[in-house]
Amino acid sequence: MDNEKQTTQQPGRRKRRLGWIATGAVILVLALLLATALVGQRETIFPRVTAEGVRLGGMTVTEAAAALREAGWDGPDHTILTAQLPAEKQISITSGTAGWVVSADEAAKKAWQYGRTPDHPFSNFIAYVASAITGLDIGSHIADAPDTEAIRQAADTAVEQVNKALLGASVDETPGAQAVCLYKGGELQTLEADAVYDNLLFALQRHESQLDLVPAIPADAQAEQRDMAELHYYLCDEPQNAYFDTATQTVISGKPGVAFDVDEAERLWDAAQIGDLIRIPATITEPALLNADETVLYADLLSQKSTSLGGSSANRVGNVSLAASRIDNVVLMPGQSFSYNDVVGQRTIEAGFREAGAYADGRVVQEVGGGICQVSSTLYYCALTANLQIDQRTNHYFSVGYIEPGMDATVSWGGPEFVFTNNRTFPIVIRARVENGAVTVEIWGTNVDGSTVSMSYAQSGMSVVTYRGVYDRDGNLISKNEEARSLYHTHD
Repeated sequence: MDNEKQTTQQPGRRKRRLGWIATGAVILVLALLLATALVGQRETIFPRVTAEGVRLGGMTVTEAAAALREAGWDGPDHTILTAQLPAEKQISITSGTAGWVVSADEAAKKAWQYGRTPDHPFSNFIAYVASAITGLDIGSHIADAPDTEAIRQAADTAVEQVNKALLGASVDETPGAQAVCLYKGGELQTLEADAVYDNLLFALQRHESQLDLVPAIPADAQAEQRDMAELHYYLCDEPQNAYFDTATQTVISGKPGVAFDVDEAERLWDAAQIGDLIRIPATITEPALLNADETVLYADLLSQKSTSLGGSSANRVGNVSLAASRIDNVVLMPGQSFSYNDVVGQRTIEAGFREAGAYADGRVVQEVGGGICQVSSTLYYCALTANLQIDQRTNHYFSVGYIEPGMDATVSWGGPEFVFTNNRTFPIVIRARVENGAVTVEIWGTNVDGSTVSMSYAQSGMSVVTYRGVYDRDGNLISKNEEARSLYHTHD
C-alpha cells in the first residue's frame, strides 16, 4: 500500500516542480522585459561610461556636456596623450593633433547613444549590464581614425629635440641660470622616430593617456668620452644679436655669449654617473636682442625730422610734396643703398615738377624741381640720427634756413648726389609727408640695442663741422666722431 501511494504521488510532485520552473521562467522573462523597457526609457548615460577619462555615467546629455567642457574637451587643445621622453622632455598629443576634434555636445550625445539600438531592446539591456560590470571609455567610439601625418610630425620633431639634447650641449635658458648642460651617456638613450611614432599610434588606438618612452640604461653600459676643450671651442663665443636674413627674408634669433672653465667641466664629467645631467658653471651673457620674430620689423622710430615750408611758393610746395611722395614707403634691406636721384627721378615738367627757386652755379634761379633739396636735407638728417652709413653728400653753396648748419644735402640731376646705406641688421622703411606747413621724414626699423644719436656742430665763419654722437639706452656716450665739413658762401 505504501509503495502504491508513493507511485501515485510522484506525478503530482513533478507537475508542481514544472509549474514552479515555468512560473520562475515567466517571472524572469517578465523581469528581463521590464528591465529592458526601463533601460530603454532611461534619460541618463549607462553606468561607468567615461570619455577620455571624464566620468559620464548616470548623467543626462546636458550634464555630460557640461562635465566635458569643464574638463577642457571643447577645442583642439584638449590633451589626450602624454608621452614621457629622455632628457626630461615629453610629447603632448592633443585632440587637434590626433584629428579627434569632437565638441562636448556631440561627445555627450554619443555617450548617451552607446548601447541604445531602437530595434534591439534586449541587446540594449546586455550593453547596460556589461557597462555596469566592466565600464567603458567611449572615446574610441567617438573619434575618427587618427591623423597619422600630424602624429608622425609630432614624433619627428620630438625625437630631433631629444637626440639633440642627449648628444649635444646647451645653455640653460632658465632666467638667472648660468650653466651649460649636457648628458653623460646620452647616446645610450637616443630615440628612433619610427619606433616613437608606432608607440604613439598604438597608445592612441588603445586610448591610453600616459606613455613612457624613456629607454632603460643597461647596468654594464659605458659612456662615450666627451672632449671638453673641443666643446669649449665650438660652444663658447661672444653674444650675437638677432638679425634679419636677407636671403631667406626671415628674422634669425640671436645667441647668448658663453664661457666656462675646461678643467672644471672635465672634473664634473668624471664625477657624474651615466644618465646624469651635468651642469657646468658658465658665464652666460645675453645679447641686446635674443629671441625675435617678424613683429620686431619696423617697430621702432629710429629718427624723425620736420622742416618748415614757411615762405615757400605754391610751386615749391608742390615739388616738395611730389619728392616726399616718391621716397615715402621705400624699404631698404640690410646692406642696401638709397640713391635720392634714382628714387625721386629726373625733375621734369612731364614728371609733375614745376619751376621754383633753387641754387645753381652760385646763383638763385628758377628751376624745374626747385625745393626738392629740402626733402633730401630732411632725409639726410634722419639718416644721420638713425645711425646709418652716409656714402655721398654735398652741402649747398649757400646756407639754408630750414635746417641746422651742416645738416643739409643738396642734389641735382647728374650730380651732386645723396646716397646712404642701411648698415643696420634689420630692414628700415622711410616715411615722408607734407602736412601743416612742413615736410616730415621718419625712418622706422628695429632698434636692437636701444642706442640713439645726437647731432652737434661747430661753426667758424662760413665753415661748419658736424659731429655724430652715439648714446646707449641709458644716455651714456658710446662714441662721438666728426661727420662732415661744410663750407658755405655769402650771397655777395
